[in-house]
Amino acid sequence: MNPSTTSAAEIPTGLLAFRPRISHIAYYVSDIERSLAFYSGVLGLQEQLRLPLGKGVHEVVLGYPDGKGAGLILMWNTAKTTPYQLGDGYSRFVVNVSDVEAALGYLAEKGVQVVQNATQVGSMKYAMVKDPDGYVVELLQLTRS
Repeated sequence: MNPSTTSAAEIPTGLLAFRPRISHIAYYVSDIERSLAFYSGVLGLQEQLRLPLGKGVHEVVLGYPDGKGAGLILMWNTAKTTPYQLGDGYSRFVVNVSDVEAALGYLAEKGVQVVQNATQVGSMKYAMVKDPDGYVVELLQLTRS
């Protein structure tokens, strides 16, 4: 955007003026090693950073090598003795893939629970699986209709 050729109507306002982009999604898991076995060992995310946040809370930042900064933060609290409640507001973590059916087959071979088989909707094909804590992970393929 060249300021000398941009009209006032085209200049972003509000938060858009600061060029926002989604960086990471973060949620708590009950067993970090089990979750890392799933997200790194099965889904292929790579650990980028591990941080102790204090008072028993820790986080590990995961991302794909070509993810351009977007990723997942898994948090856990070593002082927590009761299970986390997923609540009814969480929907899913979405991962784009080039072939939903092949990816779903790979995950099923790894023992991952499939909750939605590959489904075509318009120019998208998707499937859903669950991680070890019960969080839903959607596999999304953009297709040509």
